[in-house]
Amino acid sequence: MAKDTRPYFTLTNEYPRHRKIRTLSDKAFRLHVELIADCNDAQSDGEFTKHELNMRGIKAGKELIDAGLVEQHDDGYRLHDYLSHQHSKQQIQAYKASKVVAGERGAHTRHHIKKGVYDPDCSLCAESG
Repeated sequence: MAKDTRPYFTLTNEYPRHRKIRTLSDKAFRLHVELIADCNDAQSDGEFTKHELNMRGIKAGKELIDAGLVEQHDDGYRLHDYLSHQHSKQQIQAYKASKVVAGERGAHTRHHIKKGVYDPDCSLCAESG
């Protein structure tokens, strides 16, 4: 079976039992998980808007602030310690770039090296001479 290549974020096995998490209402718990997923998807390094904070209701958003899971700052809101647990925008972009390079090298090997083809327009052919 092929490895799942969809983007993902990390939650530890202890996440639901953490002292800040276990006392949350169901709506606030869901909101917290959705905010983590949305921040990962948007590559926002844990930052988001007031609208996003209140997407499950003002009460759920306030609950996350009161629990210390969300911090307000000048431009909006931030998930507490997001970058301690999730990949940063820079890390995600570097990973994606490395996958592109790996794909190019694999295609070069399949279509040029293994077939004995030299393409003057191919930068990898030019590198290898």
